Amino acid sequence: MDSPLARIILATFGGYLIILLFLSVYDWIAEEYPKRPTKPPSSERIQHPFYHEEAAKALQRFSRLTRSEKAAIQKNLQFSLISIEQWLTHLGQSNYQIMCMGELHEESTRKFLAEEFFTKITTDVLLLEATPMTLRRLIKRIDAGRDYYFPLLDADIVKILRTVKHTNPSIKVWGIEETDEQQKEKRGPSNSRDQSIANNFWNRFQPGRRHIILFGALHCTNESNWLFKNLCKHAPLHLKERMINVQVLGEHQNGPLEAFVYFLDEIGIEKKSFVISDTGALHPHIYDFFQLLNRQTLEKYGALIVFRI
Repeated sequence: MDSPLARIILATFGGYLIILLFLSVYDWIAEEYPKRPTKPPSSERIQHPFYHEEAAKALQRFSRLTRSEKAAIQKNLQFSLISIEQWLTHLGQSNYQIMCMGELHEESTRKFLAEEFFTKITTDVLLLEATPMTLRRLIKRIDAGRDYYFPLLDADIVKILRTVKHTNPSIKVWGIEETDEQQKEKRGPSNSRDQSIANNFWNRFQPGRRHIILFGALHCTNESNWLFKNLCKHAPLHLKERMINVQVLGEHQNGPLEAFVYFLDEIGIEKKSFVISDTGALHPHIYDFFQLLNRQTLEKYGALIVFRI
């Protein structure tokens, strides 16, 4: 073992071990102490120039309407677009039991939800796009007093969890994402991931209590095979009337929405953050002017929350 070849082999092997150890430590630090994204949000009014043409065309068509038609559209929008506070007041007085809230996993969304939504809403159960194991790790960090940034699906979730627990001290927080075991047990194409998630939800459902499901936007659409549709399919009739699906979007997170918000500002419907509490109750011209927004969002959700920075 004292030969030059043996020493070279041992040195090479030792070098690999040092590199492997270094990479393992680096991965552990990155996981335990992730860095918060530092890119500031853009303040540019037009961030989706491709879709801005739709806003310009809508404004041209609006300008050609009669005075009474313009007034009717403006009146409808003033009535249909309400403040977050007003919507949450109405929601608190309603009998909803299940809200499926679809989000984009971005820092701005989580910040808005933590500071403007979960500080004001009363709920009993919060269900997240995480497996029970992942959620236990998150809760353990919070209970240990760690208040630094920690991502769930690439955006900070700790602030939401702290806020919702402060606002609702007795709240239950559960992860209902499909587990590895459920994925392995699938048989055939009909057993989709969202069916597993729906089953996990019903296993956690508490009759008479209010549930908020915070998941990726598509999961909460009313389209076949997605989570909200699966929930509705297996819900008893009296409960279906107490289920709502909502999308939360920043004004610049979506090109068609940005075009719509630009249009609102230009015709004098200047709103801060707002809610379209009934996406089916807008003036018919709006669906015609903004067909892409209608297909992508308005047709798929019962309500739309729009936050502005």
